[in-house]
Amino acid sequence: MINKVLEKKINVVANRDSIYESEISMELEYYLVESEMDKFDELTGKKVYGIEVVKKTDGGITESETVKNFSCCIDSTKSVLAMLADHTVTPVGLAFVLDDILGK
Repeated sequence: MINKVLEKKINVVANRDSIYESEISMELEYYLVESEMDKFDELTGKKVYGIEVVKKTDGGITESETVKNFSCCIDSTKSVLAMLADHTVTPVGLAFVLDDILGK
């Protein structure tokens, strides 16, 4: 079973480059995803935490990206979620930023 908890929601407004277009607005939501490990014998049944980033635009377009099984530590996962929100990471950039954070 997978549980999601909204950790932070951010509204972003940015100007478009064209003088004929209006502002772009979007909402970013950062979720803590909780599930149980099922692939490793010694960890089977233990809680594992992931991250989901959802982007909603005023035009109704929604994007999302989820990284499951990020960590067995809820505190470190929440810390990374806070860092992602502080830097307004979008779903498209999630994997790249997590690679940088983990030093890959």
